Amino acid sequence: MYDGNQVLRFENKYKASDLGGLGIELIQRKGTGNYDKDRTCFNYSYVPLSKTTLQEQVYSKLKDNKIYYNDGKNTNLLNGAIITSGKEFFQSLGMKFKESNRTHQVGKDKGKPILVPDIKSKEDIPEKVKNFFDESYSFLENLVGKDNVIYAEIHYDEDTPHLHFYFMPIVSVVKRKVFETDSNGNIVYREGIDKKGNKKMYPVQKKDINGKNIFKTETGKFLNCDQFWKNLGGKTSYAKIQDDYNKFITEKGYNLFRGVIGDNKHHKTKAEKEIDDLNDKMEEMRTEFEKNKKLNDIEIETTKEISKIDSKDILNPVKRKVVGYKEEDVNKLIDYSKQIQKQNSNNQGIIKKKDVLINELTDKVETLQSENTKLKDGRAIKERDTKIYEQQQTISKQKNIIKEKNSIIEKLEEKVNEIQETFNNFKEKMFNFCDKICRALGHKIGIHFSKNSEINYNDMEYYAKNINRKYEKSEKDKSDDFEIGM
Repeated sequence: MYDGNQVLRFENKYKASDLGGLGIELIQRKGTGNYDKDRTCFNYSYVPLSKTTLQEQVYSKLKDNKIYYNDGKNTNLLNGAIITSGKEFFQSLGMKFKESNRTHQVGKDKGKPILVPDIKSKEDIPEKVKNFFDESYSFLENLVGKDNVIYAEIHYDEDTPHLHFYFMPIVSVVKRKVFETDSNGNIVYREGIDKKGNKKMYPVQKKDINGKNIFKTETGKFLNCDQFWKNLGGKTSYAKIQDDYNKFITEKGYNLFRGVIGDNKHHKTKAEKEIDDLNDKMEEMRTEFEKNKKLNDIEIETTKEISKIDSKDILNPVKRKVVGYKEEDVNKLIDYSKQIQKQNSNNQGIIKKKDVLINELTDKVETLQSENTKLKDGRAIKERDTKIYEQQQTISKQKNIIKEKNSIIEKLEEKVNEIQETFNNFKEKMFNFCDKICRALGHKIGIHFSKNSEINYNDMEYYAKNINRKYEKSEKDKSDDFEIGM
């Protein structure tokens, strides 16, 4: 007899763009989960964050340990694992649960309260539960290597206790492609078509005499998700890890059901779960709809039969005997007919509302199925990448425009500086010239300046105007030419 089902899930696709949201969920406890802030203080960290954010933790690890990695948007920087089981398993270990203010919306427990851990102090967490997670952490640590663990913590503040485990897929040996080179040692490229149908230049991989691609082996520290999982067994690695963990944890005294080996069962995505919930709701609505529809059809037929009876004929004393109804019975029948009509009208309104709801649910299911299909075949990621690529192209174009504008501005600034410098030199020359002219004029009219004395240019302008007036006057009256000449 098993105490619960084994739940061990891996996720190996955390890229740079995923780290922000993941960090907020893990550290700030914000996201799609049902977090109880009163229980967050009881979460236990095996490996807490030593940096402010998850991104900083990851990149610091890479830098400090001199780990080589491809700094691209599609690089898998982080892998994760979750270990847990059902409430029944934790109850078997002594953990108490209490009713929450939420209820199950679908399934066999529909309408029943959702149970959550009843933890008010550290003493409410049984030692067997702690030991279970301790052993599980030890298994994962030995699997990936202690130095590669970035973050590991038990969460007691959600509906079911579980262990979050995040690590970097580090390997010591990688295979590198060897490319063809020209006489100068430059890599040879050839034109090809990418996934989007665009022309692209690709490096030509070198081949041996048998036509097989040539690789070279490098040793060191490398972040390489593909190679990491190849080292663990490739396609069979997940199944092997499940088997190894089940054997490990069973030997530690925890009786978990591994599941059917080789079956097609998989852990449902959030979208798939929501689809199942909506389908269950739709089935309930359809059942109720058909029931109401049948009742409605019966009531419509009853109303039609009653409408064939003329109330005047029924109440007519001459025809009363033929009809065979008493006045009292007829009145009751008429009242009942009116009630049926009223109820029928109400039912029709309800049916219409439920029909609309079914259509809405159907649309939502179709949308979710479409989104889930996109997620499974990678369309959503491709569409996202396409948008990102287009945005990057736009940004690149804008950067080029800005670069060109900045170049023009720099040239204009240089020209302005040249003009400014020329003007300053000219101004300096003119100032020196005017200074010399004023000093010469002063000497001529008997005002002598020392070398360092300042010149009052207003006074010199006055003297200059008086002298110019004499010459201007001489053009009209030549009588004092002698005086002017003197």
